[in-house]
Amino acid sequence: MSHKRALLLESARTGAWLDRERLRAYPAIFLGLFVLIGVAALVTGDGVRDGFGNNPLGTDFLSFYAASELLMDGRPEAAYDHAALKAIQDSIADDSPLYTWLYPPIAFFVVAPLSLVPYLPALLLWLGITFSAYVAALWKILPDRRALVPMAAFPAVFLTVGHGQNSFLSAALLGWGLVLLRRHPWLAGSILGLLIYKPQLGLLLPVAFIASKNWRAFLSTGTAAALWSALSYWTFGKSAWQAYMDKSSFSWEVLEQGLVSWSKMVSAFPAVRLLGGPIPLAWTLQTVVSLIAVVTVWRLWHSSASTPLKIAALATGTLLATPFALDYEATLIGLALAAYVKDGLDQGFLSWEKTVLAAIWVLPLLWRTVATGTSIPLGTITILALLLALIRRYSVLSSRSSGHRPASQRFFLARRPGIAGARRTTKG
Repeated sequence: MSHKRALLLESARTGAWLDRERLRAYPAIFLGLFVLIGVAALVTGDGVRDGFGNNPLGTDFLSFYAASELLMDGRPEAAYDHAALKAIQDSIADDSPLYTWLYPPIAFFVVAPLSLVPYLPALLLWLGITFSAYVAALWKILPDRRALVPMAAFPAVFLTVGHGQNSFLSAALLGWGLVLLRRHPWLAGSILGLLIYKPQLGLLLPVAFIASKNWRAFLSTGTAAALWSALSYWTFGKSAWQAYMDKSSFSWEVLEQGLVSWSKMVSAFPAVRLLGGPIPLAWTLQTVVSLIAVVTVWRLWHSSASTPLKIAALATGTLLATPFALDYEATLIGLALAAYVKDGLDQGFLSWEKTVLAAIWVLPLLWRTVATGTSIPLGTITILALLLALIRRYSVLSSRSSGHRPASQRFFLARRPGIAGARRTTKG
C-alpha cells in the first residue's frame, strides 16, 4: 500500500498522470455534458424561459435585453429605476426575479443592438460572438490544438452561458489588450480602455503599466476610457449618468448585505461575510488581499518575467483586487491558465504544477455548490492558490537564473528588470 501511495504521489508531483489521452477525454466529457444541458434547456423551454426551473434563459441577460429596450425607447436613465426595469422584464418574462442594471452608461454601447431581434436569437448571438472573441484571445495566448477543448470546456464557460453574462467580452478585451501590448501598445491601450464599461476589472492595469514603464499603453488606455465616458455622456445624456451615480450606493448594499448571494462571489470581502464575519473585518481582509494582488502584479511587471507569466498574474490579481467579482468572471482564470500553461511549455513545469493547474481548472464547477452548502469560500481559496502558484513559479525561476538568494526571499525584494531572465527548467 505504501508503495502504491508513493507512486500516486510521484505521479501527482510530476504530473505524469495527466497524459495526452486524459487531457483529451476529461474536457471532452465536460464539454459534452455542458452542450447536452444547454440543448435540453432550449428544447424544453419556450424561447424565453428554460424547461427546468422556468427561469429566463440566460437569467442575467434579461437585464441586458431590458436595458436595450429602454435605450431604444429613449429612456436609458430608466434602466437604473427598478420599477421601470422590472416592468420591461415582466413584458419579456412575466413573474421573473428582478435582474438589476448596475453598469455605468458606457455599457449601453455594448447592449444597444440586443433588442433589435427577439430575445432568444439575441441571447444566442450575444454568447456566440463574445465566446468567439474569448476563445480567439485564448488561442493567441496559447496556440496549441491540445488546448482547444480544455479551453472550451472550462467550467467558467458554462457559468457564463448559463447566466448570459458579459464575462466572455470582459476576458476577451483583457486578453487581446495584453497580447498586443508589447508590439502595439497604442492599439492595446485602446482595447483595454473599453473595460471602463466594467471598471472594477481594470483596477490593476495602471499598476502593470507603471511597473513596466509602458507609458504609451497607460496614456492610450486612459484616453480611450475618457473618450468612451465622454461619448456616453453626449449620447445618453446627463440624466443617465445622474441616475447611475444615484444608484451607486445600492451597489455597496448589494455587496455588504448579500443582495447578490455571497456564495456566487469570489472576492475576499464576500468570503468573510459568507463565513459570518462582520463588515469591518471583511473590508480589512479585502484590503490585505488587494494589496497582495497589487504587489504581485507590480513585482512581475517590473521584472524580466515572461509575458505569459505577467498576463497570468494580472488576470488572477484582477479578481482578487476588486471586492465585487462573481464566479462567472472566472473566464479571467481561463486567461491565466492559458498563459500559465504557455509559460510551462516554454520553460518547463515545476513539481506539482500540472496537478495544481488541473485542480484549478475543474474547481469553478464546484465553487457555488460548496459555498452554498458549507459556507466555505472555495472560489476565493482557488484564486488565491493560483496566485501563490504564480509567485512560487516566478520565485523559483528567478532563483535558478541568478542563484544569489533563496527563492522564498526573492519575490518581494526589489530588483531591476532584465537582470534575472528565467531559464528553461526541467520538466517534473
